[in-house]
Amino acid sequence: MEKILTIDIGTTACKVILFDLEGNILAKSNREYPTYTPQIEWAEQDPFDWWKEAVEGIREVVQAAGAEGILAIGLSSQRETVVPLDREGNVLSRAISWMDRRSRAEAEEISRQLGKDTIHKITGLIPDSTFTATKLLWLKKHQPEILQKTHVFLQPKEFIGYMLTGEAATDHSLASRTMMFDINKRQWWEDIFEFVGVKTSQFPRLCYADEVIGYLKEDVAKILGLKSGIPVVSGGGDRPLEALGAGIVGSRVMESTGTATNVSMSSNKVPENLDPRVVCSCHVIRDHYLIEQGITTSGTILRWVRDNFYRGEKEKGENVYGLIDNEAESSKPGANGVLLLPFFMGSRATRWNPDAKGVLFGLTLTHSRADIARAVLEGISYEIRACIEILESMDLKVESIVSMGGGAKSRVWSRIKADVLGKKVVVEKVQEAASKGAMILASYAVGARDSLIEEKREVLFEYQPDTKNHEVYNRMYEIYNQLYNSVSHLYTKLSQY
Repeated sequence: MEKILTIDIGTTACKVILFDLEGNILAKSNREYPTYTPQIEWAEQDPFDWWKEAVEGIREVVQAAGAEGILAIGLSSQRETVVPLDREGNVLSRAISWMDRRSRAEAEEISRQLGKDTIHKITGLIPDSTFTATKLLWLKKHQPEILQKTHVFLQPKEFIGYMLTGEAATDHSLASRTMMFDINKRQWWEDIFEFVGVKTSQFPRLCYADEVIGYLKEDVAKILGLKSGIPVVSGGGDRPLEALGAGIVGSRVMESTGTATNVSMSSNKVPENLDPRVVCSCHVIRDHYLIEQGITTSGTILRWVRDNFYRGEKEKGENVYGLIDNEAESSKPGANGVLLLPFFMGSRATRWNPDAKGVLFGLTLTHSRADIARAVLEGISYEIRACIEILESMDLKVESIVSMGGGAKSRVWSRIKADVLGKKVVVEKVQEAASKGAMILASYAVGARDSLIEEKREVLFEYQPDTKNHEVYNRMYEIYNQLYNSVSHLYTKLSQY
């Protein structure tokens, strides 16, 4: 049997999967590693933790499903996290994670120096400490010796590729998350390199996500229990790979809700009227782009509801999320007049207000926790609608929403989303979408498939919007936006306490 091996370096764990060419999972390993927080707002990872768990994960799946017939290895990873290597391949410091917020001041400095609008127009990104450029400027100020000694800066899947093949290469999807890449010209942006204090020669060679970057080294193959010379395919960032694995093309929009929510749509060009509130980076599909918006707290809020309003049921070991669904369903559309602003850790997406806070509005003594549960599901759905409306304002056609992540397990929430958005919401049988995207790219790169786009997709369930419910939500959505506008000026004052 012909197989594809994939390695995904996520934020919390390394996922290794062995697929057949139809996308079926033959064996899977999920191995966690720590995130180190030596100071407030710092978040670091040890690249050798990634490598250790990748090695053990590969051994695990090979033992379970065999090493014969592996045609290629595909890579996927978290984005923006950066690790410096010297000329001998030694790691000079822990990787600074995308979550790390130490470079907030550097993000503001870059924005002032180069101009927020200019940065957005060239890189498609909005200045923020998430992105690699800000982390490098922080190193320039606080640990300049690291910049001087660094031979190459790598992101996580690039580090794994280097360990497997000895080759340092980056694809456009990860390069475009550094805030140092011109997404229109598809090349490094020299001006920001000069300001940050690094050289383009300190970055890996550029390639497409479907290119073979090198071949499995003999000494590494022995450690892994694999044959040497297996092609290693570049792959890309986890979010565009997730979009590829879920078939997000044309008028389909991906709404992926886990801890946070991402709303993504692909395009074959950078929109001419790219809204300054959205980010646009290169897709793993050649000459395509991924337009993204993010809601910082969504599934996290549902967990907060579970821990604070359903503590007794949780301690009894009950299926709390199922209970939340049932109670939310018992409250009518509009949650009997309760509204939630879901900004428990600031707002991204349409608002971009780091001081924003959560608000539960409209409570009376007649309300129950069922109303609060429904208000949470509705409030997050309203913010997803705000994201969709921005996409449509850029003349992008949105016909259906593909719901993914842990939030997609809730049929009640999927119905609410359809009614709030006024659009069809589809939940498909897509297992491990990012890894599947890496598998699709790898099999395509070695000629084992003819197309990156799968036409046939297995639908688990879908919901069309209910007209009457949609009318209710239109009225509530208007109040939702008015509520945000009414309290937004108070957030900064509240942040002082």
